[in-house]
Amino acid sequence: MQQLPLDLQIRSTEEHGDFIISDCNSIAAQWVDRWPEWVGQFCALNIAGPEASGKSHLAAVWQEKTGAVLLGNLDEKLANLGNRPHFVLDLDKDSPSETGLFHLFNHTREIGGSVLIISTEPVARLAWQLPDLASRMRAVNLAMIEGPDDKLLRALLHKNFIERQLYAPENVIQYLVARMERSFAAARDVVVKMDQLSLANRSQITLSLARSVMERGQDDFFKGKPPQ
Repeated sequence: MQQLPLDLQIRSTEEHGDFIISDCNSIAAQWVDRWPEWVGQFCALNIAGPEASGKSHLAAVWQEKTGAVLLGNLDEKLANLGNRPHFVLDLDKDSPSETGLFHLFNHTREIGGSVLIISTEPVARLAWQLPDLASRMRAVNLAMIEGPDDKLLRALLHKNFIERQLYAPENVIQYLVARMERSFAAARDVVVKMDQLSLANRSQITLSLARSVMERGQDDFFKGKPPQ
């Protein structure tokens, strides 16, 4: 099995595999480690970043650390809080009631709890209708995950190939990094497509295969449309 040829830190969870730490996401990882010393009016953190950037992984790390409850579509009555003081909200998947979210912030402050929110856009920039909730969201600590640099792209490609039990020569990795979109989703999608083509052609992962993917799949696989 391949090993990542880079001296980057790895953060693992049992269900989410490896999270590779680089300059673009190290601040978010540090915020997770810093809990419960989250400053501010509320003990709350928003990890914001693009698709496939590892937000859910960091939330899982924090859940393991705190025993936090993953909340779904939070209602106004806070019916699914359970007895735990710490909570995770994924705004990319769920649309909680604004009233419920407002009460959640007040509830955690009263009991000394904390909230981790993951989202694509920072919660302070979202169009909240309740003024009191909007003011609370502006008070939430923000950790942005930026787009990956070349070093992290190489590591992500290696990781994604390894997870599919594929061997990718270094010249293939270098070729892809030099030409692909700089995004976490693209690093995932190009490996999916190469896996599909290698199976269809009964071939290994080669430079020729990489060229074929780049020439035939630019629009579908590097402009935000994941492979089917």
